[in-house]
Amino acid sequence: MFYLRKGNIFAVPVLHYTMEFAAQVRLAFNEIQPDCVAVELAETMNLHLLHAASRLPDLSVVVASDSENHPLYYMCEPCDAAFEALRSALEVQIPAYCIDLDVDDYPQLRDHLPDPYAIQRIGLQSYYEIYQKSLLHTAKPINKLDADREIYMARRLKELALSYDRILFVGGMTHIENIFNLIDRSSFPDLQHARRDAVQLCTLSEKSAQDVMAECGWISKKYEEARQDGLKETFPPDRQKLIYQLCKESSAAYIKTTGNTFPGYNLRNIMKFVRNYALINNQLMPDLFQILTAAKSCVDPNYAYETWTLAIGYPYRRNVDNLPELDLSIEEVWGNSKLICFQLKDKSRKNHLAQKRRKDKANFRFKAPSLFSICSYPPEDVIVEKFGEFLKKKGSQILTEEAARTAPFSTSLEDGIDTRETIRHWHEKKLYVKVKGKPPGGVGSVVIVFDEDSPEEPKKGAATEEKYPWHTTWIGEHDQESDMAFYATPVTANVVGPGISRCAYGGFMMSYPPRRMFDIWQDPDYGECSSKAEVLLMASIDYAVKPLVVYVASKPPRSLLKSFAKRYGKKIVYIPIGQLSPVMLNKLRVFHVLDGHDKRDIADEYIF
Repeated sequence: MFYLRKGNIFAVPVLHYTMEFAAQVRLAFNEIQPDCVAVELAETMNLHLLHAASRLPDLSVVVASDSENHPLYYMCEPCDAAFEALRSALEVQIPAYCIDLDVDDYPQLRDHLPDPYAIQRIGLQSYYEIYQKSLLHTAKPINKLDADREIYMARRLKELALSYDRILFVGGMTHIENIFNLIDRSSFPDLQHARRDAVQLCTLSEKSAQDVMAECGWISKKYEEARQDGLKETFPPDRQKLIYQLCKESSAAYIKTTGNTFPGYNLRNIMKFVRNYALINNQLMPDLFQILTAAKSCVDPNYAYETWTLAIGYPYRRNVDNLPELDLSIEEVWGNSKLICFQLKDKSRKNHLAQKRRKDKANFRFKAPSLFSICSYPPEDVIVEKFGEFLKKKGSQILTEEAARTAPFSTSLEDGIDTRETIRHWHEKKLYVKVKGKPPGGVGSVVIVFDEDSPEEPKKGAATEEKYPWHTTWIGEHDQESDMAFYATPVTANVVGPGISRCAYGGFMMSYPPRRMFDIWQDPDYGECSSKAEVLLMASIDYAVKPLVVYVASKPPRSLLKSFAKRYGKKIVYIPIGQLSPVMLNKLRVFHVLDGHDKRDIADEYIF
């Protein structure tokens, strides 16, 4: 544990409103065990600031005004080093003092300092030594207000040193050395505080607290939990681990809210994005804006919104002493800020009836009299069919490119000059042209496998559970729809409206033209298949009237199925699912089932 010492004064150099420095003060307090605490906060507001510290972890704000009646706000939150010192002193019932000179018109200064997270890796001592070396190269004259403040704090510390044996002083990193040098003075000028006619202690409304906390609610909450546990293994918290945990827990909320999947590569991409974004801004760890930007860019706005919701949540705001609540904006407290828009798919502002109905979700039932009465939601059918057409074109294009070749120019430019081959054979003084291959016919079936449906690990004493127990075959309603077979989540597991159920595909296949497919799940010809995905692929080969079958999955099909396709003159075109848009795949994967055609008239009130 690092601190500076002069006689019976122990000083911890800090930066305000950062979790890492608050943790260093807490550790120093436990090691030094002082009988008095002094902090770099305005002495004129001593009682109000102590009251604010006593309310922690609840949030407070001390409100005053300057000589021109402009409001001044002093935020009190757990992750500030000065308030951590005051709070620690109040908990063990030792005296605590705010000893700073209260001044008006203090300029907004922003020093270029290393990222506070460096303390987690190199320690406060190395951090402070690096900072002191940087001051030698960028020495700036001390302004008059700072000089007066340092003299005043030096005088107050000297007075306290006469009454207490062990004083813990928490002060700004810029001022500690100067204050220690000034303590040895034999006399001090008589400095006067700025006049404060009215000082008030308030708290923040929930919305305001979410916006103006210096450390976001997630970081402050985790710091408070680690502080209460008091374990050396978990204190101080590691910001990097907290950010990772935030993104991981947000993914669970995202999956639950949207029904979309969250592949592992999303988390890897987010962590790489925020690392690079932070380094561009000379930071080691990203701030909340950078985290949300990464979430929005690497996944989608809905995931960014879930991350934001979790990041700003702060459960310790209670206001048990009924202080007045303020609605402050981030600009009022901290100045200019950045905005981020989530662009979520909003509900219609005029659709109040649908919003009221959705509250009674527990009363909805899905009763399907028979398999011939259920039907799909037409707008979703259109999206699936269009994507199927896209995959058919992509499959044909892949084979065309595989069959392409380069030939010397003779009588025709064919599909254009092949610049690379021409340069490579420049010594031959010949032009080489591209000759596209001709794909063997068109695509007869398309298979998309989102999840292989590997059985989940059963709990002790429990049977193995299927993730996608519902499997069925649907026949196209008209000549613009394909026949479809799929396996999905249970049809009654998530009822979102009267006779309207939300499901998620594990995988599906489409075959053209329609009205030819039997129920493949009851067909004994597919009994040798080892998974539902293989049933879909084998059936797609059987029912394809054209020679190509497009297969989209995370891993290619077994060679056995390739041989099976070749036996019947078919060819499987494999497309890794990672090559396709995850946003589009998430949109495709979720679908709705209606227990009758009459529900199509009201389905749009419950499906968004």
